[in-house]
Amino acid sequence: MARRVSSPITDEQLATVARALANPARVRILRLLAAQDQCRGSEVFAQLPLAQSTISEHLRVLKQAGLISSHPVGTGMVYCLQRGPADQLLRAVGEIVDKVPECDTRAEGRHH
Repeated sequence: MARRVSSPITDEQLATVARALANPARVRILRLLAAQDQCRGSEVFAQLPLAQSTISEHLRVLKQAGLISSHPVGTGMVYCLQRGPADQLLRAVGEIVDKVPECDTRAEGRHH
């Protein structure tokens, strides 16, 4: 299956995605969603030892960053992982790292 090429990510979008990933509970939620095509909210709530309101807030942050999407099914919500922002993040970080010059950390007179 061919990978979609997503448009470049702005610095603001990069920061939003990075902030969304900066919490272990949100990373756990992404791992749960990555393991399946879609996931009911009740399944997410059952997998994490957190209050439902806390998990709902984590889901909101992930959705705002574009990392997940959701749609109602019956009386609940179904969540799906979205590849685009994660792919953009990886590409942007890779571009930054690729531009890092070699640096001799043993050089005398280093400034801290």
